[in-house]
Amino acid sequence: MLSAAIAATLMLSAHAWSQDAANANQAQPNGPTQDAKRNTNGKPAQTLTAVTVTGYRASLEKSLDIKRNADSIVDAITAEDVGKFPDNNVAESLSHLPGITVDRTFGEGERVSILGTDPALNRLLLNGQTLASTNWAGDPDNPDSRSFDYTMLSPQIIGTAEVYKTPQARIDEGSIGGTVIVNTRRPLDLKANTLTGTVSYGYNGNAERGKPNASLLYSWKNADDSFGILGTLMHDDRIVDRYGTEIFGYQEFNDPADASARPGGNHYFPPSQVSPDAHGMYPTSANTAWFQQQRKRNGVQTGIEWKPNKNFDLNFTGLYSQDNLNNYNQSRYAYWGDNAQDALAIGPDNGLATSGSYGPGAPTHLDGYYRNTKIKTESFHLRADWYGEGWDASGQIGYTQSRGGSDGIYFLSFKTLAPYNWTLNGHGPLINYDVPGTDAEAANLDADGLNYAPTYDRERYAQFDFSHDLNLGPFTQIQAGIKATNHANDQNDYNSNLPSIQDPNSADPLTLAPFAGGSTPDNFLSGLPSTPTMRDWTTIGSGAIQSYINSLPGANDLSFVPSGSYSIQEHARAAYVQGNFSGDKYRGNVGVRYVYTRDTVDGYTYLGSGNQYAPLSVAHSYHDWLPSFNFAYNITDDLLWRFAAAKVIARPRFQNMTPYVATQDISLTASGGNPDLKPYKSTNFDSSLEYYFTPKSILSAELFFRKISQYILYQTVLEPLYNNTLHETSLYQTTLPINASNAKVKGLSLTYQGDIWGGFGVYANYTYSQADTVNGYNLPYNSKNAYNLTPYYEQGPWTIRVNLGWRSPYFTQIGSIGAKQMADAYTELDASVAYQINDHLQVAFNATNLLNETYYAYDNTPNTPLNTYKNGRSYMVSLNFKL
Repeated sequence: MLSAAIAATLMLSAHAWSQDAANANQAQPNGPTQDAKRNTNGKPAQTLTAVTVTGYRASLEKSLDIKRNADSIVDAITAEDVGKFPDNNVAESLSHLPGITVDRTFGEGERVSILGTDPALNRLLLNGQTLASTNWAGDPDNPDSRSFDYTMLSPQIIGTAEVYKTPQARIDEGSIGGTVIVNTRRPLDLKANTLTGTVSYGYNGNAERGKPNASLLYSWKNADDSFGILGTLMHDDRIVDRYGTEIFGYQEFNDPADASARPGGNHYFPPSQVSPDAHGMYPTSANTAWFQQQRKRNGVQTGIEWKPNKNFDLNFTGLYSQDNLNNYNQSRYAYWGDNAQDALAIGPDNGLATSGSYGPGAPTHLDGYYRNTKIKTESFHLRADWYGEGWDASGQIGYTQSRGGSDGIYFLSFKTLAPYNWTLNGHGPLINYDVPGTDAEAANLDADGLNYAPTYDRERYAQFDFSHDLNLGPFTQIQAGIKATNHANDQNDYNSNLPSIQDPNSADPLTLAPFAGGSTPDNFLSGLPSTPTMRDWTTIGSGAIQSYINSLPGANDLSFVPSGSYSIQEHARAAYVQGNFSGDKYRGNVGVRYVYTRDTVDGYTYLGSGNQYAPLSVAHSYHDWLPSFNFAYNITDDLLWRFAAAKVIARPRFQNMTPYVATQDISLTASGGNPDLKPYKSTNFDSSLEYYFTPKSILSAELFFRKISQYILYQTVLEPLYNNTLHETSLYQTTLPINASNAKVKGLSLTYQGDIWGGFGVYANYTYSQADTVNGYNLPYNSKNAYNLTPYYEQGPWTIRVNLGWRSPYFTQIGSIGAKQMADAYTELDASVAYQINDHLQVAFNATNLLNETYYAYDNTPNTPLNTYKNGRSYMVSLNFKL
């Protein structure tokens, strides 16, 4: 099917070429092979950076030039000026593009989904190469180790961010939805002694406090434009303050597969409360959660360029950043998932228990997790380009690494035994405690822990590319190249050997009182359904947790945890050949990329009893031929039709490839990996019609289709694992990945961009994406409908912009106890106002999440709530200067 499509279109281009044979000897493109070097007629294009223009409208125009001149289907975001990106978050800028959505679990875009595909199935490349990435401790998306957390990328260093929705053989493999290529600036592209910077202050509405930020960019070059140096310093400090309610999953009444649901088991309800013939689900818990984090980044980026003559260009790019991401999460919850015998009243109502009450033996837990986490990221990239008469060559070598994970997760848990009753109300639980959470003496110390789990991600690469001009039929250039990458991803897990907690029923128990950190804030759970006893409780002081645990014997005595440790070595070798063709009204490319991958996975497998594990090493290799084809045809000077077809792969998440197991020892749920996973494979078809009705405007429609095989799904099984909290073997509901399904994604994107009148303009798009899977699950992070509307005004010194984005509900993951976790529809409203004081100074004000939107996650249907969060509004005032 793919071969037939490519052949048919090549025949069309060959026929067009034969009609233009009289012009076959006209001058053909020469020099670098980037798409921007070739305009809509296949001839040398005007250099896009020849004229320096600034502002939001200019950013849109430059992005439109990139899209129009590309041979692939591409969308782009361009900096408004040197060191000034349209948004403070790169993912937020990308989310305004058609076919792109972001998830906002913590109130801002962190991971990008392209054309209805999981963020882990798309790639980010920095100047065409991998940027190593690790996660902070406590990040719920930590298993997405192939995806990139865009909050880790400072927008100050970016010139353009290009989204390739259709691949070319010359671009690295690994994406199904698309590839984001972030390009930093080069010193010889800027004026000598360019100095720009920003000082700003950001304020978080939930936390009711803010932090300062600053960045500075300086670029120098000599008088003959042959040598230049660029440097950027960055300090970014943001506050995350999220509160909400949570349910840790749902269990089934009288589940025949659950041995604990039989008489005498922890999940067996007295017949007076639940009939033995009753069926349905009931929530296991009701939690109020408060997450606090300060995200502090200090970084430096440098570029050195030497171009002694027109035939040689040497570039070095370096990046270093250190992110301090310490965070503190507190949860106060009633957990009745394992004490069915204490139920005083509960019962299914149309298949779901919506209320219940429990007696004096029912537990209420207060957990505090303080996580020390620091991420260090480095990237060093050296590129040399040679330009000859009719040929070009380039060589690249580089290294990137990141270290993250936890430098110490401190944990304390307190338990109160007292009655309570609960109901499900709309998007969350309501619970009334007989003993208020402000009674610190009633909460006894129940569990403690100290864990270290540093993670590492590293890649070394070498690449050589060559191109040669041709005059062979419609073909004007041939490109070829080879690349070798060695990638390593690993984690080492350790627990401190702390003494057992004293019996909470002893005559003198240790209570919450000496650990008290004050009460929850007055605005806690504001805007969410709640009761007074949910809103008001005594917190655990984060400093008190650390001081107490560090004082215990065994705090510095670490034991290796095999279940949470693994190492992956991934070696990839690739080669490609690509032919570029063009004629009077058409252009494009056709090529094939060959890639060989070898994975060696080392970890540990549980032996079934005690804390006994055995080493496990698994090696796999596979190879793929990945053809690609891109075709663009000018129906008229202003109307452009594109068609693309390709075979692509995406490798599994690193943690999914390991025997790694992460456990929740109180709820007895776990998630693990599978060393036998195979890569995703997909056959992609795309087509677009683009009408450029003015040089600054576009009306376009894009069709896309993805036929994905070996899609990775998740199954939940009962599995015996070692309980590090209770120091015994427990039976866990464990979620594991498997290659079990095929999937199809098809959709349509519509885009409009243009000026209206008197400085007013609008940028708008709509995306429809329909996914079909064999098991009825939607594809992760695929919203069926999404739109963005950005009206703007820019005239004189004023720039005003409003961004309205909306996406429909989407499946995110298999959650606790096999929950089919869905995120509800989400609306994002942001605004910015900027005033240009003079040629050198601009003051700006940005506001995000103006609606203080609720992030709501549920299990399959909206009446079974899981998580409901409020992240609050954020504001930033900034002063931008340019000298």
